[in-house]
Amino acid sequence: MYLLIRAGYQDDSRIEKGFNWLLKMRQDDGGWVATPFQTLKLSGDKITELTTVIKTPIEEHDKSKPFSHNSTGMILRAFAVHDIYRNSKEAIRASNLLKSRFFKADYYSSYKHPDNWLRFQFPFWWNNLVAAMDTLSFIGIPATDKEIEKGLNWLVDHQESSGLWRSSYSKIHKSGQKIEEQLWISLEICKILKRFYT
Repeated sequence: MYLLIRAGYQDDSRIEKGFNWLLKMRQDDGGWVATPFQTLKLSGDKITELTTVIKTPIEEHDKSKPFSHNSTGMILRAFAVHDIYRNSKEAIRASNLLKSRFFKADYYSSYKHPDNWLRFQFPFWWNNLVAAMDTLSFIGIPATDKEIEKGLNWLVDHQESSGLWRSSYSKIHKSGQKIEEQLWISLEICKILKRFYT
């Protein structure tokens, strides 16, 4: 939806249906999980049955479980680029949840380690600090916000002497630093800083 909205489909009825579905699928705390299976206590055999050969209806997932900041960050991207939904109370509530989790481990096993905040890629895909700050800058969370300030300070403090940023500061991920990745990430960080400080 993020890509479709940016491509000009903001007013398409299918985008509206998508937002309605996303809002219906939120956890009680206002965030999201990647899949209802994250909130269910199921055996491996039951998960295989539900994801391969559906014999019984999938039970309602447990919305009382906490949100995943990785999932919430990815989903909020669609809200951030939509002229109306970016200002919705639901987007603001989820934004507050997302920024409250900066540099912390996720509640769920997928991308759980806090170092996932520090592994960047562009175009944006998984949630990380740069992707989250980009999203929050469009939603309009101010630079004076305590958690946003923490994120901005991290970005400023980790700029290389070349003026660029690395594509990863993670200690758990082994990846080379390709100059093309660094250039794209650095451009996005510059845009983020401009939005917050303009």
